[in-house]
Amino acid sequence: MTIGIYSGSFNPVHKGHIALCSHLVKQGIVDQVWLIRSPLNPFKVDSANTLAPDADRAAMLKLAVRGRKGLHVSTIEDNLPKPNYTINTFHVLEQKYPQHEFHLIIGGDNWLAFDRWRAYDEFLTRYHLIVYPRPGYEIGKEEQLRLGKEAISNVRFVDAPLYDISSTEIRTDIASGRQPSMIYPRVYHYIVENHLYQ
Repeated sequence: MTIGIYSGSFNPVHKGHIALCSHLVKQGIVDQVWLIRSPLNPFKVDSANTLAPDADRAAMLKLAVRGRKGLHVSTIEDNLPKPNYTINTFHVLEQKYPQHEFHLIIGGDNWLAFDRWRAYDEFLTRYHLIVYPRPGYEIGKEEQLRLGKEAISNVRFVDAPLYDISSTEIRTDIASGRQPSMIYPRVYHYIVENHLYQ
């Protein structure tokens, strides 16, 4: 089975995250998407104090994917060192689920900075990437070839709906007592009940 791995802080998860994952499944690009709530992004160590607790972010993810075909939540990174690196996650996934083929799902912004990732060259040699468009980060032919003179066979650039949604703005709205339109009501109710981002 082809599994898309969509990793992020999900602080909080919003409709754009879920719509993207559902699109990839519906289009047959992957069979399933596993959403991995990262305990701590190595590029966002300085903003760790804005993160809701790990358990709450995982619970919100589970609420968001409930009833959505092909979408699942994974907390596989919880037992890995912090901050964790995606290459380590894929080593563990490969060992634990040898029957599956894993594809990392990243936005165009991350592709343009992929050579800053830990062991990115090993990743490109050993694993698969799916790159989707992000507003403001155009990926033309030149950008597709930025890490080599020829297209890398295990990197796939896909069309997907564009969502310009800021988790920071969502948290600001919540702190101001407003219900953001870009999060699901059941996620918002969880946030209010558990006094998150207040």
